[in-house]
Amino acid sequence: MASEVLDASAFYAGTPFLSGRECYTTSRVLDEIKHVKSAALEGLIDAGNLKVVDPEPRHVKAARKAAEKTGDLQKLSEADISVLALAMQLESMLITDDYALANVAATLGIKVSSSSGKGIKETRKWISYCSACGKAFGPNETECPLCGNKLKRRYKVIRGPQKESSA
Repeated sequence: MASEVLDASAFYAGTPFLSGRECYTTSRVLDEIKHVKSAALEGLIDAGNLKVVDPEPRHVKAARKAAEKTGDLQKLSEADISVLALAMQLESMLITDDYALANVAATLGIKVSSSSGKGIKETRKWISYCSACGKAFGPNETECPLCGNKLKRRYKVIRGPQKESSA
């Protein structure tokens, strides 16, 4: 694949400084990491090795909907949603060490690579459940509407072990 979309964890791991490939990120991610190696980031942008592109609204909407479907939305930041949407838009590989982000990407058919080498082994769908009355609810519920208990989260494996490319 010619280009890669990077989330914040890829920058912390040094991926854009080592890859030598064309990299993309969003302004939301850049805002999250601007305190880290800002001169080096400016150098990558000036050299054309790092392009900052914000995704189209339709891709953001699709990314958010997919994250809702897997139950990962509450775990993802706006920067996470933006890189997921950009990877969809550019049809590029996503580099991340964020399991929730990788989970949503994998369910969308986006190739995911980890800068740490750990990666995602299976895709999951999260639900909330009440340990007192045993009822299951959507992933965004936090309190049981039947008994008032605080809900816990668990997942169901959607797809087993995934093969992952290394960054």
